[in-house]
Amino acid sequence: MNVMQNEVKETHEWAARCRSVVQRALDCLLAGRRRQKTLHRLRTHLRRLQAYLELMGEARNAQIMAKCVSRLSSLRTLQVMERYLTQLGAPSSDVRKVKDCIRRRQAKLDRKQIYRKIDRCVRHHALLSTQVSANWMAERMERLRREHAAALQELIEKAMSNPRRKTLHVLRLKIKSIRYQEEWALSQAYAKPSLVSWLERAQSVLGDYEERAQFRKLARALDLQSYPTIVKDWRRARACARALPGQLTEIIEALAGRRLRLVESKSPSTHATARSLGRALSRGPLHFPS
Repeated sequence: MNVMQNEVKETHEWAARCRSVVQRALDCLLAGRRRQKTLHRLRTHLRRLQAYLELMGEARNAQIMAKCVSRLSSLRTLQVMERYLTQLGAPSSDVRKVKDCIRRRQAKLDRKQIYRKIDRCVRHHALLSTQVSANWMAERMERLRREHAAALQELIEKAMSNPRRKTLHVLRLKIKSIRYQEEWALSQAYAKPSLVSWLERAQSVLGDYEERAQFRKLARALDLQSYPTIVKDWRRARACARALPGQLTEIIEALAGRRLRLVESKSPSTHATARSLGRALSRGPLHFPS
C-alpha cells in the first residue's frame, strides 16, 4: 500500500509541476514574449491538466481547462501554418499574409485579456479540491478504460460509415483525451505504455488531416498562391485519416481489457497483435497514398 500511495503522491506532484509550467508560459506571454514554442507548451500542459482532472473525476474543472485551450486554438493554427508554408517553400507573399493574421489574432487576445483570464482559471481550478486514495485511482482508471472503449467503438463505427471531417475530428479529440489520461497513469502499476504509443500515432494521422483541412480553408480565404499544393496535401491526409478507423480494433480491446494485455504479457498472440497494429498505424503518417 505504501508503494501505491507513493505513486498517487507522485501523480499529484506531477500535476503541480505541470501547472507550474503553464504559469511560467503565461508569465512569458503576459510579458510580451510571444514565441511559438511558448504557446505550444501552454496548450499542451493545459491539455494535460484537463486529462488529470478528468481522471480524478473533476469534470467541471476539466471543462474549464478545455475552454482555456480552445481560446488559443486559432492562434496556434496560424502559427503552425506559417511554419508549414515556410517548409513548403511557399511564396513570401503567402507567408506575409499569414503573419498579418497572426498579429491581428495576438492583438485580439491582448485586447480581450485572454492570457490573464486563463491565468485566473489555472490558479483557481487546475488542481484537486480533495485527495484520493490509490485504490480509488486504480478502480477509476479501470472503469474509465471500459467507458472509453465503448465510446471509441461508437465513434469508430460512425467514422467508418460516414468518414467526414467533423466525425473524424470528434474521434481525434477522444483519442487525444484518452492518450493524456494514459500518460498520467504511466507511473502506476496498471500503466499501458504501448497503448500510449498507439494512441499517439492514431492522433497524429487524424491531426495531420485536421491541420491540412484548416490550412486549406485559410489558404482559400486568403487567396494564397500555394493553395493548389495545400489541397494536394489535404487530399493525402484525408485518405490516411479515412483509412484509420478500421485499424483501431486492438486499441479498443486494450482499453476494455479483452485479449490484449500490454503490460508484462507473455502471450505470443499478444505480441503478434501488438506488432500488427504498430505496423498498421505507422503506415499512416509515413506513407500517404497518392
